[in-house]
Amino acid sequence: MDNTKITTKAQLKDWISYELAKYGHREGGVILPFSERYILCKHVKLLRRTEYHANCGHRIRKIIYKIRLNRLQLKYSIHVPVNSCGRGLKIMHAGPILINGKSKLGKDCSLHINTAIVAGGVSRGAPHLGDGVVVGVGAVILGPIHIANNVAIGANAVVNKSVQEENIAVAGVPAKKISNNGRLEWNKRD
Repeated sequence: MDNTKITTKAQLKDWISYELAKYGHREGGVILPFSERYILCKHVKLLRRTEYHANCGHRIRKIIYKIRLNRLQLKYSIHVPVNSCGRGLKIMHAGPILINGKSKLGKDCSLHINTAIVAGGVSRGAPHLGDGVVVGVGAVILGPIHIANNVAIGANAVVNKSVQEENIAVAGVPAKKISNNGRLEWNKRD
């Protein structure tokens, strides 16, 4: 899992350009204002700049960026806490996403609409996702569990137990292994 935090301007620029490329944005390119892609690219920039200023102790800038980020997140119901996601986060659509502040996501994770990564019941523990995890539409991941690298979580799945095996697909309520074809296998087909 990529637990590094953005602490330099070079890291900030690198993370933002890497994540914008996932949305098909080229440097110097123009995106139509208020399109879905524009909103998601704006979210990437605000999230990462807020993290940078928070990590560097820039109190006033952190507050300004946090306010701007919160306004955008409230408008589109995208609740991604600062410093919870590794480099390469991709949100597939502008819409409801909820991540617990204690959750940690590895690098290159993809989240679809209506997903929740939250603490479950009376437990105070939150999920930790490995690198390259894909969370399908409407999936819920809850409790103090760990999801291995390159796991694909199916649409509307409820994952309440750790997934230790890498590069598999899980689905259902409660989620169970359904295939040996995780994210890596799907990427080979493209």
